[in-house]
Amino acid sequence: MYDFEIEKAVREVAKRGAKRVFVQAPDGLKQFLAELVSKLSEVCEVYVSINPCYGGCDLEDGRALMIGADMVIHIGHRKFIEGEEKIQTLYLSAPHVVDVKELASSAATELKGRGLTRVGVLANVQHIDYVGEFARALDAAGLVPVVDRQTGGLVLGCRTDGAKRIESEVDAFLFIGGGDFHPLGVAMDVEKEVFVADPYRNEVRGTAEIMKKTLSQRWWAIMEAAKSRRFGVIVVTKPGQFSIHSAEKIAAELREAGREAHLLVGDEVTPERLSAFPFIESFIITGCPRIATDSHQGPNRPVLNEAEAWKMLEIINPRDK
Repeated sequence: MYDFEIEKAVREVAKRGAKRVFVQAPDGLKQFLAELVSKLSEVCEVYVSINPCYGGCDLEDGRALMIGADMVIHIGHRKFIEGEEKIQTLYLSAPHVVDVKELASSAATELKGRGLTRVGVLANVQHIDYVGEFARALDAAGLVPVVDRQTGGLVLGCRTDGAKRIESEVDAFLFIGGGDFHPLGVAMDVEKEVFVADPYRNEVRGTAEIMKKTLSQRWWAIMEAAKSRRFGVIVVTKPGQFSIHSAEKIAAELREAGREAHLLVGDEVTPERLSAFPFIESFIITGCPRIATDSHQGPNRPVLNEAEAWKMLEIINPRDK
């Protein structure tokens, strides 16, 4: 189902002279790692992380060094962090191997039936290789496929530049991949409807309803947070999410507005972690913007991302422009 490029991984380990390798993968891919780990174990000592892995921003190079690893194999994502890692790292995108011809044809028929003309084609890392096939299907149906040249249509949960750059050129977007995480991220950043071609369910669906629900929840969180007196501003210590300066700036703005701001630090931000601070009325997360939008919002306990925090600050501490 997924191509882990096992021969390439073994070859790179040997080429780099690695004796102890640390393997990272998202929870959804861990169940398929048996063959890769077995083959790697023939040439080196292999340690597999049991921690969740949310993206290239979530590189565990520090933990790899703790166990004496001399190489990291990061699966399911592409390089995210600028500059060199603390330890040599091999990124394996693990593409989903599936026949998408029928799905591409169905997507083209669906979008044409909706009266669309120009369609932006997007995909996540596992399905980026299928952008061309979907573009050809759209073209064959008389539609105009548009693909961002810089990214080739690739979008991440927090990086949607591949969609935003071509937004003015299209009537709607077609995202190739499973789930709602990535297409919802795009839908929140553009003003065009996003459709999903899901290779796992072999279906084409829209995102209008889930987008409407999500926006309603986000504005509820912003307005509720504006009523709060005591905030927890969270600094996330994952390498690609660390933003202490943003946290300190937001905390300073909150204090200027007469609110309490407590700086919190952590690697993993979950509802369970936040429940340990009952005296905090609202939380602001300066790491990945999707932690806030995808987390459970408890009663009267809003969780905002950085952009939402600034919107909330405009409400409680308006300034003349």
